[in-house]
Amino acid sequence: MALESLHYGIFSEKSDVWSYGVLCWEVFSAGKIPYPGMDPIGLVELLDGGQRLSSPHNEACSEDIYSLMQQCWCESPDDRPLFSDLVASVNALIMPLAPYLIVSNDSIFQLNHDHIYY
Repeated sequence: MALESLHYGIFSEKSDVWSYGVLCWEVFSAGKIPYPGMDPIGLVELLDGGQRLSSPHNEACSEDIYSLMQQCWCESPDDRPLFSDLVASVNALIMPLAPYLIVSNDSIFQLNHDHIYY
């Protein structure tokens, strides 16, 4: 949840952008729980201290994709991207890879290198 939502109960498109960043993290981490075992007060202190979710560290989550997530978690809502900008950025990053992604129970988000020509 966005800092302004936690502290002041303010919900807006920009707090939704924060949540979208967390959703992306959950998707790219194959459904892991963000901040597992963290109590609510500890989570607020962690976020206030500038800590954010770490990169999922898998083949599908490039540095560019993780950077996009981090932009969603900027402390100031004004520094977060608009959804229209996110759509354009995600399309630019994901669509070129879409024909080559394999999603299975055994190996989530594995690139099919057999069909990539260099």
